[in-house]
Amino acid sequence: MTFIEKAMAMTGDQSRKLKIGARVHWKNDAGDVGIVTENTWSGVVINWDNRGPQAIMHNDMADVSLDP
Repeated sequence: MTFIEKAMAMTGDQSRKLKIGARVHWKNDAGDVGIVTENTWSGVVINWDNRGPQAIMHNDMADVSLDP
């Protein structure tokens, strides 16, 4: 099974439960990795390895998946 087959779209409820330091991927791309640096009532901030930090609302996390 490949990484893409293992990964699933993240729901808002799953996003709210993310811990600081969790490694995540953008659009199931194993080369596009970031770390959750903040988790607030409205969303998370992810510091991507290949670009700067990005704030994403919890219900907009469908393109993000947890590191398997």
